[in-house]
Amino acid sequence: MADETKQVDVIMGPYRSSRLTMSAADADAAINGHWAIEPITTHDEDREQHPPLSDQERTDALAAAHTWAQAQWDAAQGTTPEQPPPPEGGGGETPVARRAMKPEDQGEYKTRQAQETRHPDPRHPEHQKR
Repeated sequence: MADETKQVDVIMGPYRSSRLTMSAADADAAINGHWAIEPITTHDEDREQHPPLSDQERTDALAAAHTWAQAQWDAAQGTTPEQPPPPEGGGGETPVARRAMKPEDQGEYKTRQAQETRHPDPRHPEHQKR
């Protein structure tokens, strides 16, 4: 499946009053997170207004907008986010299988000795030089 993109109008957070193009999944999450809406065009005057948010919904939407913006910044800077702590009772890190760097058998590679190559025809001038 190709990476689909969508445009959204951001209504909250660091990109407020901006139209952003993002992946379809991010756009749907932003719209469902109440920090963005589908783009408004001049033909949408009779469009239904976004319902008012409660204080908790507003706080959650603002946090989601900042989290998304920080993820974009980190990706642009080439930094990786902190790894979440292991789940409770998970036993910590998974052991990594390691192998010895020395070969099991001490085989040796014998290089071929450089042989003097000569033209197969004895009448060739190369044979006359010697």
